[in-house]
Amino acid sequence: MQTLSSRYPNNLNQQTRNIAVVAILLFALSGLISGFAVGAFMHPKAQTGSGVGTGNTGSKSTPITHTTPSQETTAVPENVNLAEPSIKPGDYPYFQIANGSTSYTLSALIINKNKTPIQASDVTCRLWLTKEGDVNSILGANNYAIPRSIGTFQQPFPEESIGALNFIAPSQQVQFCASNGKTTWTYTISPSIDAGTYYLVTLASWKGKSFNWYYVAIVIKKAN
Repeated sequence: MQTLSSRYPNNLNQQTRNIAVVAILLFALSGLISGFAVGAFMHPKAQTGSGVGTGNTGSKSTPITHTTPSQETTAVPENVNLAEPSIKPGDYPYFQIANGSTSYTLSALIINKNKTPIQASDVTCRLWLTKEGDVNSILGANNYAIPRSIGTFQQPFPEESIGALNFIAPSQQVQFCASNGKTTWTYTISPSIDAGTYYLVTLASWKGKSFNWYYVAIVIKKAN
């Protein structure tokens, strides 16, 4: 008797295996997808630095520098109130010779009304020679026009003995008065000057706003 073997069990087993493989693949695929999803949700949070940054993901903030404003110095308005220049007997020679070679020096201390030496460096001084004894009338004329106009100090003054004094550098006839010290002129006297009594006048003016002067008599002799 021939035994008939059926194929249906074999087909069923093969089909079952196929279904099982597909199920395993689908399960594995779903697990992989879930892993990516969980990884996306679990992405590490960027680390916040303390101002200088920590690594590539560090948050860098700009440090704030606190500066203390510097205190501005308020300029004190300069106020010069000139008194007569102080010239003592030892500050100049009384007898002088007009020979063009002998040098002489006159020193004057420019002071304020409170008798203290000036501290300002912008007071203008001028030394000049005249035979006119009434210097006050010359400098006080026209409401003190001469000492008020510093721009004219380079020009000859009325009654001035023009060319009498030849100044030796660094001295100049018109120069800034020395602050906190004596202003000095060094000069020779031209041989063209006649012998006689003359007056050396020191004039100080601060911007034409405050001014004063002082003059001393000298005797000029001719060279033998």
